[in-house]
Amino acid sequence: MPNYEIRELQKQMKVYADGQYVAAVQEGKFRPYVYPFFTPAGHNVLQIAPADHLHHLGICVGHEFVSRLVDDAELETSDRNGWEQYQPYAGGRTARGSEAVDFWGTESFLLGPLPRILVRSTNTEVGERGVSFDQEIEWRDAEDYLLLCERRRTTVTAGSDANIIDLVTNLEAPGYPVELRKAKDAGLLVRVADQIDVLDGGRIVNAEGRENEEQTFGRVSAWVDYSGPVTRDAVAGVSVFPIPESDGHPWHTRDYGPMWINPWQHEPMTLHPGQTYTIGARFVAHDGSCEDADVARLFRGFREGR
Repeated sequence: MPNYEIRELQKQMKVYADGQYVAAVQEGKFRPYVYPFFTPAGHNVLQIAPADHLHHLGICVGHEFVSRLVDDAELETSDRNGWEQYQPYAGGRTARGSEAVDFWGTESFLLGPLPRILVRSTNTEVGERGVSFDQEIEWRDAEDYLLLCERRRTTVTAGSDANIIDLVTNLEAPGYPVELRKAKDAGLLVRVADQIDVLDGGRIVNAEGRENEEQTFGRVSAWVDYSGPVTRDAVAGVSVFPIPESDGHPWHTRDYGPMWINPWQHEPMTLHPGQTYTIGARFVAHDGSCEDADVARLFRGFREGR
């Protein structure tokens, strides 16, 4: 087993295995994320804040339309908990007028107060199987009102054939109903390194062997791999294996570099107080192509608990 070490620097927690940099868990100004993430040979497979989408931050979580729902009784109360403007919305009423709060594209809006996904606490655990970060997180709008509570566990594991990040998060309503609306831009995102994307010679492959955005976008598949040239002589990539609770959702795969799992692509979801929703995946940084790394074998090991 590797000897793991955490080095903290300016709200980033860098994980090393036998002295080799594996990944970093970042607190972030507007949301927590993972960046960088290296293969065993030392190639970073992630990208943050590309010019086309400043809010694409390595591996991260977000949702484009989050609303607090209120009932008729609350309409009789002025400025209750600061939510003073109520308007009808199908399936309930939403606070702050008809606009939901955008926790997806925050970093692209550079002016004024912004919604934030804030880390309130982080507990770390170093063991033989890797390093785990347990975080208490709050989703707050631009005026600092709490919309969602989140409990996230991120585990970093180094291996000889691949490095692994297991990220599982639980979203919970904070004492009142919250709606996660139907949205195209929502879920668990990974943005691959620029040189890996299809536009620069890379390739997307899913479990059925379909390739690139044209054949994989909007389809349900057990896993997706994104790999491409990282140097003139080397290929590397990252695979995403959804946990069983996140199975069955269509993939958002783009030739220019992002891919994500989106449980809210076709249906909204209301979380009531005490209810939680779990979303998660294993991210695998590997050297070589999808076939070279035998991603199908790695996925079988994941489902068998390895």
